[in-house]
Amino acid sequence: MLYNSFMTTVTVSSKFQIVIPQEARKKLGIKAGMRLQATSGDLGLRLVREPEIDEIAGLLKGMIVDNTATRSEEDRVVS
Repeated sequence: MLYNSFMTTVTVSSKFQIVIPQEARKKLGIKAGMRLQATSGDLGLRLVREPEIDEIAGLLKGMIVDNTATRSEEDRVVS
């Protein structure tokens, strides 16, 4: 079940632009200049808000990193 979801109709302009309805902008916190990722699937087009840097800070904290593939200092020196 989708919570806080809604459905509305938008019109594609001659420049292939759409207007995101005010209700959607308010619920999703979309502001002018914000970047959205557009993905397509069998059911149509989906717009997903790109996360802000502070929203993903610490996302990889505690991740185990395999250092065996790390190049040595000698490999990085250019003559």
